[in-house]
Order: sequence, then structure tokens, then C-alpha cells
Amino acid sequence: MIPTFALDPTAMSRSLQTKPDRPAKAPPVELQKLSQGVHISYGYRTAPDSKAPSVVLIFGFMDGPLRLLGKYISNYRKRWPSTDIILVESTTGFIWSSEKTRAEALQPLVKYLISTVYGQQQTLASGILCHALSNGGAFQLMTLSRVLHSMLPSESPNFRSGMLRLATIIDSAPGAGEFASLLTTLGTNFQSPTVKALLPIPVSVIYAGTVMQRVALNQGNLFVLVHQYLEREELLPLADVEAPRTYIYSTEDHMVPFSSVEAHLAKLNATSRPFNVAAEKFSGSAHVSHERRDPGRYWNAIWAAWERSCPIRARL
Repeated sequence: MIPTFALDPTAMSRSLQTKPDRPAKAPPVELQKLSQGVHISYGYRTAPDSKAPSVVLIFGFMDGPLRLLGKYISNYRKRWPSTDIILVESTTGFIWSSEKTRAEALQPLVKYLISTVYGQQQTLASGILCHALSNGGAFQLMTLSRVLHSMLPSESPNFRSGMLRLATIIDSAPGAGEFASLLTTLGTNFQSPTVKALLPIPVSVIYAGTVMQRVALNQGNLFVLVHQYLEREELLPLADVEAPRTYIYSTEDHMVPFSSVEAHLAKLNATSRPFNVAAEKFSGSAHVSHERRDPGRYWNAIWAAWERSCPIRARL
């Protein structure tokens, strides 16, 4: 069960930092820590850009270093100078922690979103772009959605379904097998053939213990939960049901086989009302390395996803 938390909108507003003035030449992106594993790059104080999202949320791949994740922030900052960009790291410890612990870890981000996006119709209309990297990022996005659902009023004239403009990028996800993916992910951290050969032994013991813990707590299989979440129409509360998604994947991704992604896409397209989905299938790029393989194609797919998002403002 996700815990509930009391919100103080006045206190949240006081805690939000004033946007800095935009310099003549953009400096390196600076991140400020909202909480453990959650960082923000505040947008520059410029004239409002009606075509830009209010917020970009980047959910990193599991144990991804900031130096690699920073390039995504830099590209979004160049495109949308006034947009706040938030990076949510994904760690092995977070994934295997209790639901209560995960919810508490995301509280500063949830409070920020309720105060700055969900608090008024204008920012709801400007919307959010979510960018989830790998299964770890998709799991973080799912966790955030669940916590937001638990904290937003269920019935209010200020909170109506379809009010939030949303576009979602799913890079290298969803995967098929939890253990196989975990073993492959951890194996990339070691070069020694001997270590890689012995790695399944300790990973099996840890994984078995985690599975038993989830069964005892009735938490379910993480990969199954992510698939079920991504099969929903509404990935974030109040999002438009036609909110676009773009899945980016590769034939050479050994952690998340393209067959897993395409099976998921086939399921979405087989519904009575097919989802607003686009797919970018790369060749020759490894797991979460598609941007490095062809950055022009990668970012054009993202900009196109945002352009496909429904102009909610016209309905208000």
C-alpha cells in the first residue's frame, strides 16, 4: 500500500527556486539536488514558450552515471531553455526496496509536480515530457505515477482527466525476463571472463531472496508490473488518453531483445482503440546507446513525439 502524505502548497511554493536569468551563452548544465537520486536543472527566466513542455522528466537506466545521463539534459536544455528538467536516477537498491521506501524517496519530486504543474491549468496544458531509459527508468516512471495517483484529489473541478498534455519516450524497454536482464546488466560491469562465469551464483542467491520477499509482501514481478503499467492508457494522472508514446529500441540490444518490445507494441495496437504509438527501430546500437548511434534520428523522434501531443490548451 502506498502511504499518503500531507501537503502544504504554501511551503512548497516557498521551497521552489526562482529561475535564473538566461546567460548570453549557455553554460554547462548545472544540477541541483531535490533529494537522494533526484536532480533538477531549472529553466532560464525567459519569455514563456507556448510550444515547450513545463517540465521534462528523465528517468535514468539502472545505476547509470550522471556523466552519461547529463547529455540528455544538455540536449533538452538547448531545445527548451525555459523548461525545468528533472533527472531521476534508478539504482538497484531502489528497485528492490519496499513500496513505502520508494514512495518516500520520490516525495520531493511529487510535491514539486503538484505545486508547479498540477496546481494550475496553464501548466497542465503546457504539459510534461517523460523520457524513460531501460526497464529501470520505466519502473521509476511507474512508481511516480502510482504515488501521484495516491496524492491527487480523486474528484475536483480543478483535476479532470485529459487536462495534462503528455508525451512519453520509452528507450530500450520493456524487457522480458527479470533475472536474465539483471544478470546481463551486472555483467557489463566486469571484464574478467572468470568473474562473468561465476556471476550467476551470487546473483541467483540474491534474486531468490528478493523473490521470496516480494511473495511475502505480495509485491509481484517487477517486469510484469512494468508491462501492465505500460499497457495502460494513462501513464500519468490526468493525461490525455491520446497522449503519444515513442518506443526506441534496437535489433542489437542483448539486454532488452527487440522481440520483447515488439510483442508489447503488438499488444497495444491490438486494443479496440489503438494507442498513439510510434516506433524507432535501430540497427547496430547496444542497450540505451541509440542516441550515440544516430543522434539526429534519435532526437528528431523525440521532438516529433512532443509535436504529436494533443494541444490541451485549446480545450480549456
